[in-house]
Amino acid sequence: MSTTFHLYRLQEIDSEIDKVQRRLDEIQKILDDNQELKRVKAHFEACEAEQGKTEKTLRKAEDEVKKQRVKIEQTESMLYSGNVKNPKEVQDLQKKSESLKRYLLSLEDVQLEAMLANDEKNDVLREAQKDLDALKAKLVQEHSQLAGEQSGLEKEKTRILQERDVALPAVQADHLELYNKLRKSKRGVAIAAIIDGGCSACGATLTPALQQKVRSVAQMAYCSSCQRILYGN
Repeated sequence: MSTTFHLYRLQEIDSEIDKVQRRLDEIQKILDDNQELKRVKAHFEACEAEQGKTEKTLRKAEDEVKKQRVKIEQTESMLYSGNVKNPKEVQDLQKKSESLKRYLLSLEDVQLEAMLANDEKNDVLREAQKDLDALKAKLVQEHSQLAGEQSGLEKEKTRILQERDVALPAVQADHLELYNKLRKSKRGVAIAAIIDGGCSACGATLTPALQQKVRSVAQMAYCSSCQRILYGN
């Protein structure tokens, strides 16, 4: 068999390895990429922080209302206890009670606003939690599928590498050196087949004389356009 046959066979094997490795790299990149999860999680944490603020505001408003009601109860208890006999003191207590009740209405308005604001933030937080949970479930499923594909590709790569080890001894050392140099400079494709009278790598049309030279086992021939080694059946 000709030198170019063995080189072309090596090229076919290396192209398979390259294809498998590209997909493995893609899978690993997807598995390592957690930007979407970070974004959704950051949104959830921001919503959680906002809800925490409205919750704190609501608790404070509730405490203020409770305190005001205690003050009203204490004032009215004194007013209706019968212990206060002085008309002026009774009148002062009545005025104080009315004032406390007016302020209570104001505090209750604040409490209501705080409650509505907190309810709104709770709704937003629940939606953010749902989005985060849904994304986590989606990623678990996708990553499980990708991990399965990754495992299969690793086995396929091992098989092809073993095939390469079998093919490699048939290639002379100087030819292998040339092949490796071309692989580096020609985007992984060092040797191209002749298909319909043209170079399969760059598509250039080859002269009949060059095609005849390619089929000769005496020497290697190169594409006049891309300078890759040519292989003809």
